[in-house]
Amino acid sequence: MSFLAPLFFVALAAVAVPIFVHLIQRERKDIVEFPSLMFIRRIPYQSVERRRIHNWPLLLMRIAAMALVIAAFSRPFFATEAATAAITSSGDREVIILLDRSASMAYGDHWTRAQDEARRVINGLGGQDRATLVLFDRGVEEAVRATTNRGELELAVRQAAVSAEATRYAPALREAQSLLSRSDRQRKEAYLISDFQKSGWERQEEIQLPQGAVLTPVSVSTGDTANLSVSSLAIQRATFSNEERATITVGLINRSGTAVTNQAVRLDMDGRQIGTRNVTIAPNASGSVAFDPVTVAEANLRGIIRAGSDAFARDNDFYFVLSPSRTVSVLLVHADGQPADAQFLTIGLGRSKTPPFKVDAVPASRFTAANLEGRSVVVLNDAALSTAGADLLTKFVGQGGGLFMVLGSRTPVSGAWPLMPGSLSAPVDRTGFRGGTFGSPDYSHPIFEQFKDPRAGSFANMRFFRYRRLAVAPDDRVLARFDDGAAAIVERRAGSGRVVAFTSTLDGDWNDFPRHAMFLPLLHETVKYLAQYGDLEEWHTVGRMLDISAPVASMVRQGQTSMLPGAGRSGVVVSPGGQQTTLGGEGAPAVELAEQGFYSVRLPGTGDRRPFTVAVNLDPAESDLTALPPTDISSAVGTASTTVAGQSFDRPAPTPVDLEKRQSLWWFLLVAGLSLLLVEAVLSNIQSKRLGLKT
Repeated sequence: MSFLAPLFFVALAAVAVPIFVHLIQRERKDIVEFPSLMFIRRIPYQSVERRRIHNWPLLLMRIAAMALVIAAFSRPFFATEAATAAITSSGDREVIILLDRSASMAYGDHWTRAQDEARRVINGLGGQDRATLVLFDRGVEEAVRATTNRGELELAVRQAAVSAEATRYAPALREAQSLLSRSDRQRKEAYLISDFQKSGWERQEEIQLPQGAVLTPVSVSTGDTANLSVSSLAIQRATFSNEERATITVGLINRSGTAVTNQAVRLDMDGRQIGTRNVTIAPNASGSVAFDPVTVAEANLRGIIRAGSDAFARDNDFYFVLSPSRTVSVLLVHADGQPADAQFLTIGLGRSKTPPFKVDAVPASRFTAANLEGRSVVVLNDAALSTAGADLLTKFVGQGGGLFMVLGSRTPVSGAWPLMPGSLSAPVDRTGFRGGTFGSPDYSHPIFEQFKDPRAGSFANMRFFRYRRLAVAPDDRVLARFDDGAAAIVERRAGSGRVVAFTSTLDGDWNDFPRHAMFLPLLHETVKYLAQYGDLEEWHTVGRMLDISAPVASMVRQGQTSMLPGAGRSGVVVSPGGQQTTLGGEGAPAVELAEQGFYSVRLPGTGDRRPFTVAVNLDPAESDLTALPPTDISSAVGTASTTVAGQSFDRPAPTPVDLEKRQSLWWFLLVAGLSLLLVEAVLSNIQSKRLGLKT
């Protein structure tokens, strides 16, 4: 016999209490009063403690009751071969197979070994054992749900494939926790089959399997791994002979205990080899190589960096897209006869180099649809538009354009315009109080984000003597206020475009803002934000959601296509594997980047132009194949069970908890002990009454 909690036997020392009580109990004496004691001789009485026990049955009953209660709390069970065989051959199991399919499982033969381990678990299922196959990476997928059909499980394992997603253990363990908690089976087990990549486990995760459930980690890691991967890509642009050229510098990491010597690193552009460099990197160190400048003459040039020929082939290629630097075309609409009011804007935008701004000015009365062709941003500088002009701007912004509204004295108060962020009222005059100042800008917004650091400059010294009151609509966002709480900069979203309104002027008349050092950087950031300049990136990471409405709107403004997301005709996004996602109509403008390689956005009306292309790479963390001990995960979820690859899973031996739970001897011992205490109390009461009658 064995015990789950043998420390409770320390309490057996309490059996000495009844013996002690029996031995120290003194003899009874009754005092009889007499009228006179003069004729009775005095004899001294000496009280004597008992030297022997007179009521053995009562004492033994008390000792046995205490021993039985203590034995019950120690949770006894029989660990004989017969008991083990009985519990192993009975009790249907709920089995959860957690199979890691993240990108790191493509290293060497890890995935093949993982599939073999999953099959071993399936082959070890009993006749009525029920199993669920869960495939996981950054998310989870129930490939097969709660079935006793081994063939269905084996087919799902055979059809499963390694994804491009990163490793995350917490979602899979939470899924196992949920499935086991809902199960009505007596035995609950989970098998975690993985390479146990260290980057996939967050130690602060709070996950606890149900009581009695056992998690068995099965590691397919081969121990020592060697991997060379691209860690970074830097693109430096320059202009030579009116051609834009890009110098590409590649950063690499050698994650192995041996040096990489004269490893070839190759640059391919649109399927053509551009150059090769050899690199030598010390063990567990990093290095870099630079290629000759590449001419960027067309948009969406596909580039691939190929480095290494190790066992993890997936991160040996790094994908990126090159396009010519985007010149932001700005149309400045000013009031008739007032071109001088826009000189601060024209000069300020002309000083930007990254990106360069191309500024054209037109009076409000001559503003037509032709002025909007190829434009990214329109600056409406304190001017009143006709109804037709306002309609043109509304359509322009809805298609992804940006509008910067400067609300001065010439901006009309009356009339509702969908692009006006709120209700405009008459100017506020603060010339008699040394003017107003900026309040706290919204530093979480991209326009003000770079000014979080106090060393970047301060808005506190700028003075505003006049500005317009703007009652902001509930759905609009105030980016900055004046010191009296009035809105200074407000943003409104309209369709795929953005509108930013400034409630003072930019000509130096109502304020001294254009004369401060903060004017140029804030103006440049505002126009860049309205042009959605930062939305086009050289590469993305697997798992991101790509909103293609902004790049498509940019193509529309540049005359590359007439199609917009949600506008009747359909375009498609083609994944690296050939899967197509419909755009337009009822199609979604956001696409999940789930594969490594190049995504193409194909739209009607683009002719022979290159399709808009997005490059996608693995999460850099997947290149770090460092493994953690499997027990770190199993102990964190409440079990210490573990195994190694290749072990048989035919009915694992029951744990002491399983044996004790099936036998439940503690219940019978507790009932017997309490029954003895009850009988002892009755007998003790009867004996006390008899002694009272005798005396």
